[in-house]
Amino acid sequence: MDSGAVSVHFDSGHLFLDLSDGQAVEFPLGWFPVLLTATAAERGCFAISLDRQQLYWPELDEEMDVTALLQSLPDRTRH
Repeated sequence: MDSGAVSVHFDSGHLFLDLSDGQAVEFPLGWFPVLLTATAAERGCFAISLDRQQLYWPELDEEMDVTALLQSLPDRTRH
């Protein structure tokens, strides 16, 4: 996968992942129990790896692989 993470943001029910190729992908927040129960401040404190393929929330000890996330979605959910 050539796309890398640029940013992450949330609403009450979704995680939104902005990618370097301009795509924005949404995931149900329920897929991520740690993030679902986290505060907005905890969700907002994340890091993106230099290769843009890993997301990490140090306060929550939560890590995600961008490629695996993208492969988990059918093509129709990408915007």
